[in-house]
Amino acid sequence: MQIIIAIAILIIAITLILYKVNSQFEKREFIILLLIIIISTVAFIVYEKNQENFFPKMFKEKYEKEKNVSIEGLTAELLNNKVVSSKTKFIYKFTYLIKKNDKEFLCVSSNVEIDKIENNFVFKDFSNLKEECTLK
Repeated sequence: MQIIIAIAILIIAITLILYKVNSQFEKREFIILLLIIIISTVAFIVYEKNQENFFPKMFKEKYEKEKNVSIEGLTAELLNNKVVSSKTKFIYKFTYLIKKNDKEFLCVSSNVEIDKIENNFVFKDFSNLKEECTLK
């Protein structure tokens, strides 16, 4: 994300220099260029945020469907950079709050593997999910 912001600032600086030196841009064209840069940056940031929340949402839905227990709160940490770098294999650490028998538990599931097969995402060995739960 920092790269996109740096590139946008660089484009704006180059445009300002050209505008001041050659007066090639009219004010309206400069405003249009700025709007295009701002809109594309905001769209990219929103897209990245949605991608970041994709796997946690999928984990929450699958956990609630398989275990019949609702997740009250969920945080996720992508471990790919620490373990393996891949575009088809994702490893996550999920920390979540669940409610069982009117008691709240804090659970941690480490090394949850998600494999990408074409356009589908599959949890590896979800039925034997290793989770550590403590009473909250």
